[in-house]
Amino acid sequence: MSDLPLQSAGAAEDTTYCAIHPDRETGLRCNKCDRYMCTECAVPTPVGYRCKQCVRQHDDRFFNAGQNDYLILAGVTTGLSALAAAIIGAISLPLFLVLLLGLPAGGAISEAVVRATQRRRGRQSGTVAAVSAIGGGLAGALIQIYLAFQSRIGAIAAANGVQPESISIPFDLLLSALFNDWAVLLFIAMIAFAVYSRFRMKI
Repeated sequence: MSDLPLQSAGAAEDTTYCAIHPDRETGLRCNKCDRYMCTECAVPTPVGYRCKQCVRQHDDRFFNAGQNDYLILAGVTTGLSALAAAIIGAISLPLFLVLLLGLPAGGAISEAVVRATQRRRGRQSGTVAAVSAIGGGLAGALIQIYLAFQSRIGAIAAANGVQPESISIPFDLLLSALFNDWAVLLFIAMIAFAVYSRFRMKI
């Protein structure tokens, strides 16, 4: 009878818990720092299971972008995406051609951004690039639609002897025209996907 409490105490001492989640029992250890980790914290790597902290420290060697690099990345991606979307919107290509051109255009923009940042990247480079591509593409397409409307209004005004400045274009009309142009929207989405994927790769 006297041995039972000692066995229970020994079993309690042998119980180990995750370093991040102390309420979770585990016997799994990181093969780098040797800390205990649960299945949620364990990351499979080619050399075995490691904790997220060690994996993050390892990955930090590949992320060397500074704040200026993010600004350059956003600026170049926004500008080139706006130009590409405006051109596609202006020439009104068939949908299948737009789909064929989307990824190559995104690849070209990605390469320009990589060169502009001298191949530096950060953890959020892919996200910043994708958001900038979408924002720039939508802005470029919207500007192209506005200019097209202005051109038509100018022609109509000249034919009727009316000053073009007296005719305003409702903003919701521009937005409606933009979001009804599926070809341009798909083109922008493909650019965003391409630039995001490029920064997720090892540069």
